[in-house]
Amino acid sequence: MTDFDGTILVTGARGNIGSRLTAALAAAGLQVRATARDTSGLDVPDGVETAALDLTAPDATVLKGVRTAFLYPTFGDIGGFLTAAVEAGVEHVVLLSSPAAYDPVEHAGPIGAAHLAIEAAVRDSGLGHTVLYPSWLATNPARDWSAQIRAGKVAIAHPEWRINPIHLGDVAEVAADLLVSERFRGRSIILTGPESLSQREVVAQIAAARGKPIAVEELTRDEALASRPDWFPEAMFASLLDVAANLGDRPATVNNNVERVTGRPARSFAQWLQDNGSEF
Repeated sequence: MTDFDGTILVTGARGNIGSRLTAALAAAGLQVRATARDTSGLDVPDGVETAALDLTAPDATVLKGVRTAFLYPTFGDIGGFLTAAVEAGVEHVVLLSSPAAYDPVEHAGPIGAAHLAIEAAVRDSGLGHTVLYPSWLATNPARDWSAQIRAGKVAIAHPEWRINPIHLGDVAEVAADLLVSERFRGRSIILTGPESLSQREVVAQIAAARGKPIAVEELTRDEALASRPDWFPEAMFASLLDVAANLGDRPATVNNNVERVTGRPARSFAQWLQDNGSEF
């Protein structure tokens, strides 16, 4: 990373990406202020400042001395925070968004609409900004299938749907570069993993990493909706099923944007499993 003077604000520092970003910036010797709604139990590297922050009800003092900021997508009115950031002289923000914001099917659904609203708020604020669109996150199997994986059978709709899993470390390192370097700023950057894999192939790679077989059972749309996790809103779950149905078994798009920003190739899903096998 280049020399950078000033404080970098990281919102959502408790999350999978925010925590990795905080660690990457701290390891580079940069001044970081990590925030969460509730900082109790927030685990950050030595030397990292922490502050409580609700983006929908901000305390402007958290922006004192901040030069750049990473914005986790908080759903709600963040206009007050963005106004305060402009008044505090924040130079640039990196907004984490979702491919749902531009997907032909999903952008009209609840996930796409929510992210589009956040993007519009940032754009209308006048803040300099870069929007990151990470593809299918490598954490998704642990989030969605962990119990099934441990039981040895994953039941899913559209097992041949092809995705492009991205290592969360790659997302964090791209964001870190954008926060301290002016290269590639002001753009919308789609980040993908290095390969197109079907959901069935993802399960097979997890099975290989665990050294235990995992069967795949194909569900109909109605069966998948009936078995969705309680925490997953039905409208959002249905929107994702629509995306999978629309794309079918066509290869997922893969690009080299991780390498263009960081100077090294994106890491594979197999590498993610090697780095994070304890998830399962």
